[in-house]
Amino acid sequence: MENERIATGKRWGLKLLLVLFDIFAVNFSYFMALVLRFYVNHEFHLAGTLFMPLFEKFAPWYTVCCIVVFALFGLYKGVWRYAGWNDLTRVVYANIVTCIIQVVGTLLFIRRMPTTYYILGAAIQLFLICLSRFSYRLILKATSQIANNRSEATINVMIVGAGETARGLRRQLEEGDGSLVRPVCVVDLHSDSKGKLFDGLPIVNGIEAIPAAVEKYDAHSVIIADPLMRTETRMAISELCREHKLSLQNFTGYTQTITSGVSLNQLLQLVNGPVSVSLDGNTKSFEDSEQAIAALPGKYVVKALSARSGKLNVEVQLDHTVLNSMDAAWVADYEQETGEPVSFF
Repeated sequence: MENERIATGKRWGLKLLLVLFDIFAVNFSYFMALVLRFYVNHEFHLAGTLFMPLFEKFAPWYTVCCIVVFALFGLYKGVWRYAGWNDLTRVVYANIVTCIIQVVGTLLFIRRMPTTYYILGAAIQLFLICLSRFSYRLILKATSQIANNRSEATINVMIVGAGETARGLRRQLEEGDGSLVRPVCVVDLHSDSKGKLFDGLPIVNGIEAIPAAVEKYDAHSVIIADPLMRTETRMAISELCREHKLSLQNFTGYTQTITSGVSLNQLLQLVNGPVSVSLDGNTKSFEDSEQAIAALPGKYVVKALSARSGKLNVEVQLDHTVLNSMDAAWVADYEQETGEPVSFF
């Protein structure tokens, strides 16, 4: 009970600090906009002194509006150590709304301010609000990487795959609490990206380049993060790992057993471009096949296909394992007697 009160107190304390910082940020931003606009030849231009009282007159009302808008957009509810793209979108939208309030409010109730005042003020405010929300995550990530680099127990890992799945894997490895795993390079099997970087990691092209990369980056483990990888390729990588005494793990885990029809996994291995997948009347769109596989782990069988405007539309259903007739009868009797489905896991 005591721990819960302490945790609640910390949460409210952080929210209060965010509110106080926001009050400072929204006023400092437009104050600095005036300073940057009228500070000329090492002095504040006389014209600027005419606008400063107008800024001070509108500032309290603008501050209240900003706090209300930020609260409505959930900027005081986020778990900012895991802040991501959706959080950034909310921050941007909230600042767009407050920028509109600044423009309309000064025009209606004060007077028109210089155009650069609106532009610079909005830009500085967006930067400061983003900084307050994302700096915590950046600091945690940086300290985690530094700790991993200094730790003698760190395991260097080679990631096989250069897509969204690999990006998600790296994020988990680097941001996990107490993680002693350090990604050192990425193997790209689908394109020629030699000399480029993937999320800051050097790219290695092709299976034949893996042995040299293992030695160059002192890799001790290989993790497969490519859901589109063919079985032959997986076997070849497995053989390489045995030869060089490397541990091998499969992060994708999307192997599907086909009992009838075509599996979604095998179909998507042949697809390039956007994909739309429908399951039980719910449709989701994806930029490419890898995103679709990453978002739909499990066993699915294709029911229908269609193409429109360059996008493949796939209707799927869950692939239920079909047992032989004797097993199927036993399962039916068991479920009828107990009222519960049989678990084969």
